[in-house]
Amino acid sequence: MARIYRVRRKRARQANAQRGRTFRSRLTSLLTLMLFVGVLGIIAVGVASFIVYQGYAKDLREPQEVINSNTIGSSVIYDRHGNKLYEYVPEFEGLRDPVPLAEISPYLLAATIATEDASFYRNPGVNFKGLARAAWENLTPFGPGLFEGSGGSSITQQLARNIYIDFDERSARGATGVERKIKETVIAIELKQNYSDDQILEWYLNQIFYGANAYGAEAAASQFFGKDAKDLTLAQAALLAGLPQAPGDYDPTNSEKLQFAEARQLQVLDLMIEHLSDVNSIPTAGDKDTPLLTLTVAEIEAAKDEPLDFVDTSIDILAPHWVWYVEEQVAKMCHAELFEPPGDISCDKVVRQGGLRITSTIDLGLNLIAERIIEEEISRTEEQNGGHNASLVAIRPGTGEILAYVGSRDYDREDIDGEVDIARSLQSHGSTMKVFTYLKAFEDGWVPSTFVEDKKLVLDVGGQPRAVNNWNNAFLGKITVRTGLSQSVNTAAVRTLMDVGEDRMRDLAHRMGITDLRQGDCGPTITLGACEVKLIDQTFAYAVLANNGTMIGRPTSADLPDGYRQLDQVSVLSITDANGNPVYTFNDPEEVQVVEPAYAYMITDILSRDAINWSRLTIDRPAASKTGTSEEFRDGVLMGYTPDLAVGVWMGNADNSKMAPNTYSRVGSGPIWRIFMGEAHAYLELEPRPFERPSDVSLIDCGGRSEVFKKGTSAVRSGGCSGPDGAGGIATPTPGGPVFPTTSGDPTPTPDKPSVFFYTVRDGDTIEFVAELFAVDLEDLRAANGIIEGEIIFSGDVLIIPGQTQTNPSPDPDPEPDVETEGVIVPVPSGGD
Repeated sequence: MARIYRVRRKRARQANAQRGRTFRSRLTSLLTLMLFVGVLGIIAVGVASFIVYQGYAKDLREPQEVINSNTIGSSVIYDRHGNKLYEYVPEFEGLRDPVPLAEISPYLLAATIATEDASFYRNPGVNFKGLARAAWENLTPFGPGLFEGSGGSSITQQLARNIYIDFDERSARGATGVERKIKETVIAIELKQNYSDDQILEWYLNQIFYGANAYGAEAAASQFFGKDAKDLTLAQAALLAGLPQAPGDYDPTNSEKLQFAEARQLQVLDLMIEHLSDVNSIPTAGDKDTPLLTLTVAEIEAAKDEPLDFVDTSIDILAPHWVWYVEEQVAKMCHAELFEPPGDISCDKVVRQGGLRITSTIDLGLNLIAERIIEEEISRTEEQNGGHNASLVAIRPGTGEILAYVGSRDYDREDIDGEVDIARSLQSHGSTMKVFTYLKAFEDGWVPSTFVEDKKLVLDVGGQPRAVNNWNNAFLGKITVRTGLSQSVNTAAVRTLMDVGEDRMRDLAHRMGITDLRQGDCGPTITLGACEVKLIDQTFAYAVLANNGTMIGRPTSADLPDGYRQLDQVSVLSITDANGNPVYTFNDPEEVQVVEPAYAYMITDILSRDAINWSRLTIDRPAASKTGTSEEFRDGVLMGYTPDLAVGVWMGNADNSKMAPNTYSRVGSGPIWRIFMGEAHAYLELEPRPFERPSDVSLIDCGGRSEVFKKGTSAVRSGGCSGPDGAGGIATPTPGGPVFPTTSGDPTPTPDKPSVFFYTVRDGDTIEFVAELFAVDLEDLRAANGIIEGEIIFSGDVLIIPGQTQTNPSPDPDPEPDVETEGVIVPVPSGGD
């Protein structure tokens, strides 16, 4: 039995020994495997880290090259005489004015290093103490939350982040934030290996954001204290050094945040005391053995009581709507390859980041005149007229240059939507559109003396009858084009449009400079302003009329379809880069004949001889003008020109609300135009001169009045005057005089002796117009009515017309409408006067 127990114990010992050997063998294998895997892991991590490092470090561009390609600096715009209008602040970039490190106050260097990276001159590009703190705050439960703690970045890392990592990536959190952190760390180490500490610090101090749109020490010193960065005091330097941590929270220009900025300044000064040995170890550039500063605790404490002397940081801007317009135009010019952008900056960012110096075409003095006149006239009439806003554009026809541009009455007034730029927003231009209709008719062989019908007109609009009304709800009967355009007769214009064709009229408008009217469904009332255009384009088109059909400007940078204008208005005279090198210069303007001279002159002859008198907007020199009032008096437009200046004026409300009834353009925008034209010509020292008659124009005597024809061309329709070869109607005075009610009974026989003839003055008539209308001597007309020179006649006055032997003409009876008129007839947009 004992032997059996011994055998069993022996076997048990053998089994235990075997299990021990097996365990040890397995443990050894496991440890061997773990070691192998660990080695492989270390190798893999090392290889991965090397690959990642090389990926970020390979072909790393020199920081200054990156800075120059990303943002050269803000651009500045001037008027034509060199007056600064604005400095464009780059979005997410701000104002910049880089300077050498030697031109930055040593106090700012010291305060920045003490606050951001005390070990800057000792570390390899990474502040390991700061990184440890960041890891503790971001990756452990003891911080504010996962990836919610501080960054712990060194100055070199911050520089790497600011110039090598785009804005969206900088703001990332989570895994993307970790990847960004690794990237900036690699770049920082590379920067420290390849560039001096002073060079890195110079780049940093010229790139860091201080708030108030200021990037870099020089811009910040100017914005906050009105001085150069080299002149900052210790107290001022400490305040600036504390801002980059949270520029919005520590904004000293905000009265509600000033206390936080001052508290932050005290923290910076305390940090300077805490790191005083590092502060006093900052070397002098070029002499590493000489410290830049030798500060004492007492000096730093004293700085806490120093005055800061802030200055107003608001950014001045003159002619704001013009500034934004030019920004858009310069970008378009760049895209159109009219100039090359500097560096690698895109055309979309060339103004904000290209460091350009842009000399624009406007004359600030003239623009201020326009702003003043608009304010004075609107203030005088807004209570009565209900129009609270206005816009004005002035163009030099001979060059296409924009000399004045007022987008609204007051950019800063929210109650009138002052920030809305009316000059380049779509608005109805009322009857000023009629010139395109009649100009197209002239191209088709009509002439100013061609007869048109002014009688009841009802259109079929979507199966519903719509009546076209005249501004005065009256009809003149058979009239000439001259009368129809000068007195803004709506039915005549619509009938003419229906004759020449909407598409053909629109094509002509596009040729002359209009970039809108693309929808194709305006209908016949397009000639009355039923579809909208821009004031800047309409003024350019009228400048073509002033040039007898020649468009003058620069090659277009607008993306326009075929058949549209080939040239643009000129807004820029020259552009130079940040180093003063010419980038673009407007030399000689280009010219394109878009309308034959005779046809353009026909319009000018009507607008300068008849229309401007009818609207009572004459000035001290030959001038042409056309009124335009939209439906329900929402827009009042006055377009006009002399040989030297084309000016368009809009008046109304930016929210498209109605003005008061009867606020026609000749009493709203008209006075603004008339006053500006007088002052503008005097300011520009332009002598009065007549419109030049083109060589292809013939003047034909028409009952004592000259009428315009194109040489060698007969009128294709009957009219009030024979053409050069006797065609085109009979030689009788041009109709267009007063229309009286038809009398009942037998017609009155022609008297044996001259009878007294009376004329009731219509709204807009002048004594000169009446004299010309009836071909009587002006002085005889005044004498017959006891009117002295300079005295104004008024609507409703009854004048004696001396020497008349003809009877009053009677109008044709109203025709039957062309479409069914059952039910209510709703007027179509009338186009106003």
